[in-house]
Amino acid sequence: MAEDGSVAHTEFDDGEIISEILARLPVKSVMRFRCVSKSWNALISDPYFTKKHFRYAEMGITENSSRLLYSMDPPQSLDHEALKDLKDHRDGYFANRELDLPVMIPEFSNRYKSIVGCCNGLVCFSVQGDDFILWNPCTRYSKLLPRTPLPVFNRHAFCGFGYDSANDDYKVLVGTKMCEEITIQVFALKTSSWKVLPITNALSISGRGFFLNGALHWLTRVEPNRGNSRTILSFDLAEEKFHEMIPLPYDDDDGGLHGMTILRNCLCVFNFLVGRAGVSTIWLMKEYGVKQSWTQVIRCSKSEIPKEYRLLFLQPLCILENGELVGNDFRAGFLVLYDPKENTFKNVTKTHNELNCGAFVYRETLVSPVTGSVVDI
Repeated sequence: MAEDGSVAHTEFDDGEIISEILARLPVKSVMRFRCVSKSWNALISDPYFTKKHFRYAEMGITENSSRLLYSMDPPQSLDHEALKDLKDHRDGYFANRELDLPVMIPEFSNRYKSIVGCCNGLVCFSVQGDDFILWNPCTRYSKLLPRTPLPVFNRHAFCGFGYDSANDDYKVLVGTKMCEEITIQVFALKTSSWKVLPITNALSISGRGFFLNGALHWLTRVEPNRGNSRTILSFDLAEEKFHEMIPLPYDDDDGGLHGMTILRNCLCVFNFLVGRAGVSTIWLMKEYGVKQSWTQVIRCSKSEIPKEYRLLFLQPLCILENGELVGNDFRAGFLVLYDPKENTFKNVTKTHNELNCGAFVYRETLVSPVTGSVVDI
């Protein structure tokens, strides 16, 4: 109380209070609040606010709005957490949403598009293997990358997209193989330019790399005399070098089908033993880089699966909080929801192109595909 008997008031910075409130809201709400005033627009456009909003989401303070991007023609995403209450096969369509993707290149709609990777709310995809685009599906901003200095011959042997935390930069990797010679090209968002790395003697890899812990990862083969014939190869985005990871948690010399992905922020490998007594298994590396931390989280025998869901190859895409698995049924071209406790399956939605474009989980963020930080307004 003041000397004159009046109540003393504490000085508050209105900007800080508003920033704290907005940083706890979903991205879509924050984007709408840009129109409130010039000061709110400036606050939301500040790189510090973007990082705060992203950090709060990681801490669980802001609502976790992750979605599964599974199609590019047209772009479609799935609110996979909304599937927890899926009662009927038809209900899955209500969790689905078609996304707005700006057309930036000639004959865009008629050219084949595939997802290279997703990181911190940004999606990198290629168009016919020639053009690469960074896109934030939530803010709808995008950036067409300059063409690679060396041609990729409409088919890159391997690729990947991720975040280099050491340099606060987003990078795209494209590898091509011609006559047993591997060429690697890396795009850095900060400089908006490509560079060609020295020829590497990296192991034979193909497909999309999965980003985790500052590196891209591929499932690859090693020499037979090394014991296990497969391992996980990583490419450190800060060092821009390949490193060999630890072997798989199982012996893959069985003629089965194999794959890898990222689930629950862990490296994940899965295999399917082909044959009448086929078994699907999914493993997570609970502690990054530690062989002993491989943990089998799902084991599904073909004989135990209902006849109409005896999948040719169950590709895991994400695991819900309740333990249910969203996967891809290659045979029927459906996304399916599998409950390992009840051993039940439900169709979620048709994938149309059987996920040839790839499927990745992305988070709704304010990260800009142009600068890598603040939304460009």
